[in-house]
Amino acid sequence: MADSLKSNGCAQVLHCLAKKHDGYWSARCLDFTLYAVGDSLDEAKAKLIDQIDEYLYDAIEGDDKDYAPALLLRKAPWQDWAVFYIIDFLQRCRSLSEWLGEAFSPNIPHGPYRHA
Repeated sequence: MADSLKSNGCAQVLHCLAKKHDGYWSARCLDFTLYAVGDSLDEAKAKLIDQIDEYLYDAIEGDDKDYAPALLLRKAPWQDWAVFYIIDFLQRCRSLSEWLGEAFSPNIPHGPYRHA
């Protein structure tokens, strides 16, 4: 899951992961080290988006704006980023192979061919 958040007319792509556990979902934002849980993927994602919105407000306009440089550069550990990019790479390979499969296997009508 990757979401785009618009702020002051600019879009910033945030790197997020979601995982299904026994009976709940977790979602985390690697860019700010935020974590949310929910009963469904949509609920966990919505909670994470709310956390991101509040986090950015506090860091940019709220009481924590003096600490904005540190808060806005708070990244997850490299191991989490490695997992993210491995999953991203595998999804891109799967999408590419599906696209290539569709592009190079056209439906050719079978039937009698008449040669002159």
